[in-house]
Amino acid sequence: MDYSQEIKETIEAMRREFLRLAEWFRKFSEADWAAPTFCPDGPASQVMGHITFGGEFFASSVRNGLKGDLGFPFGAKTREEFMTMRKDMAIEIGRLDGPTLTDRFEASTTDVIDLFASLDPADYEKMTWHRRRNFPIRRLILSRLNEYLLHEWDIQNKPSAPLTGPSVAIAARNLLQHCQLFYELSPAEGLSGAFAFDLTDIGYRWATRVEDGKGIDMGIGEHSADGHLVDATFSATAGDMLLLITGRLPVPQSRADGRLAIEGDEEKAETLLPTLFFPL
Repeated sequence: MDYSQEIKETIEAMRREFLRLAEWFRKFSEADWAAPTFCPDGPASQVMGHITFGGEFFASSVRNGLKGDLGFPFGAKTREEFMTMRKDMAIEIGRLDGPTLTDRFEASTTDVIDLFASLDPADYEKMTWHRRRNFPIRRLILSRLNEYLLHEWDIQNKPSAPLTGPSVAIAARNLLQHCQLFYELSPAEGLSGAFAFDLTDIGYRWATRVEDGKGIDMGIGEHSADGHLVDATFSATAGDMLLLITGRLPVPQSRADGRLAIEGDEEKAETLLPTLFFPL
């Protein structure tokens, strides 16, 4: 699959979201930075520390990957050393005063977005280290846009509110790639089938086949259960699908509230759910 157009569109959206967020953060008071959020990282300042560190981590990992180096970022010698650095650096950044914190966010985010924008399409498939598993560089690009959208929602701390905005549709369409890559993190033993994902508000639908522990992108299209192309279909708005697949909306309550519909083979759908719908 050639995802280069989607990647370029994502980088453009990322830059727009970054500029908008930086302007928003510049208006934060001390009380705003100390306010609780939906994110388990803690108050807004610590969420910002996590976002900012994430940009620096991704930039380091991608630069390594471009050289064929799948070693740990920042020169860490072991995974444990990196995870300690990850925790300590994010906390340290989050303790900065508001203006300094925003300066750090702007600097690290500008660096990683400029790095992404400099890549050739052939670079998108080069592998890079991530704490969950080695991913192609394109996965880190998609993740950055998600981070901006989802952590803004976290900071607003209104758990029943929808996820909205002009870049939500772009990020949700990228779940086509996410599903294939993330299924392989923890595949369901013995599961074989095809599953469609329908973003009801933007008319976008794709399917993923899973078998032998692998996820296979079947592409966009109808993939009708009546045509025996899929075993089950998951339907939600673009924003809700992003919240569901990143563990921010509970699946049972979302089904009860009508925010998530599942049609087709219920047993296979239930088996797939924990492999894709979990906190990130």
